[in-house]
Amino acid sequence: GMPPSHPDLLDHLARRLRIEHRWHLKPFLRELVRSATYRQGNRAGPELRARDPRNVLLARGPATRLSAEMVRDQALRASGLLSPRQVGPSVMPPQPDGIWQTVYSGAKWTTPSGPDRYRRALYTYWRRTSPYPSFLTFDSPSREICTPRRIATNTPLQALVTLNDPVYLECAQALARRMASEGGTTPSERIAWALSLVTGHPAKPSHLKTLLALFHDARAEYEAHPAESRALAASPDQAALVLVANTVFNLDAALTK
Repeated sequence: GMPPSHPDLLDHLARRLRIEHRWHLKPFLRELVRSATYRQGNRAGPELRARDPRNVLLARGPATRLSAEMVRDQALRASGLLSPRQVGPSVMPPQPDGIWQTVYSGAKWTTPSGPDRYRRALYTYWRRTSPYPSFLTFDSPSREICTPRRIATNTPLQALVTLNDPVYLECAQALARRMASEGGTTPSERIAWALSLVTGHPAKPSHLKTLLALFHDARAEYEAHPAESRALAASPDQAALVLVANTVFNLDAALTK
């Protein structure tokens, strides 16, 4: 392989891991992710990109797609559904019916009805012969072989998951309720609050204008079709917020680190 670009930095970090952190990985990883280098934005001027196209100098942050587990956990966290419970047995979170099938046994996918259905992805039940489909779509390893490095991808199937999977629909409904109770009194204020919450950045006027137009169009559509509205929320206004929340979860800014 290629030699390290910053050997002195690697020596320094190795020394801190051994002496300062006493081989404890959690404080070491916390130090890395809280460093100024790691927390940089991915924007760079033409001069810097010409000088360092592969970012060997670490003068900017990488723009990478969130991993399969991160995409789900972020949606749960922003919606307020994420369960804080730690340790314990694996759980089977919601997924479309008829997808998970086992070949050698009659095992069934049984989704819990309580808060366990919203536990972190770390606790998702995993069977190597029939992995969790949502994670596979985001290129999570099947765990049949060692995977030293994941390859970040962006495919149409991933958009189908975040738009239609029961997990993300429930997250959108929960986020819409938060928008109504915490985001302000007007649709514009609520949408701006959701954008800031999910993406970590202030709402851009262009995004806010587009999503506000989507809200008004959706509300008019749900007022004309009450059955579709009731399938999402108690009122057309709230159902339109659900659609907007689902759209916010699918923005590139929400799926990219």
